[in-house]
Amino acid sequence: MSSVIESVRAFINTCPYLDEWDALVGVTYLPEDTKTYAVEASITDKPVVKRYLDGSAVKRFNFTFVSREYFGADNVENMDVAEFYEHFSEWLEECDRKGLLPDLLEGKEARHIEALTNGYVFDQTETKAQYQIQCRLTYYQKAGGSN
Repeated sequence: MSSVIESVRAFINTCPYLDEWDALVGVTYLPEDTKTYAVEASITDKPVVKRYLDGSAVKRFNFTFVSREYFGADNVENMDVAEFYEHFSEWLEECDRKGLLPDLLEGKEARHIEALTNGYVFDQTETKAQYQIQCRLTYYQKAGGSN
C-alpha cells in the first residue's frame, strides 16, 4: 500500500456487503452512476493522539465512506440503502473487535477502526442521493515513519 487512504480503500473493498452490488470502492471521486462507492479523507481536528519521547505516535485518520444510490418515493430502495449502512457500521465494529484491520505501510500498525456516524443522505436530486458515513482509523506510527 502506498498511503493510509489506499489501505483503508483496500480494506473496505473486503466488506461482504459490497459483494451484493459487485462494486469496488474508489478514492476521493464518486461517479454519477448509482451503486458507486468512494473513500474520502475528512477533517481530523487532532491527527496526533499521543506522541512518545522517541518520536513515535498514535494517530487518527478520519475518512468518509460515500455512495451514490437511487433515491425517491420508492421506500424499498431507500430502506435497502439504510440497511446497507447499518450492516456496514456493524461490520466495522466486528472487524475492530476481532482485530481484522487495514494493512498499513511498514512502520504503521492499525489499532482501531470505527464508524463515527450513522449512514445519512448528504446530497440528493429527485432520483439519486449521495449517502455517507463518517469513520475513523486509529494507528501507531513508529518514529521516522512517513506520514
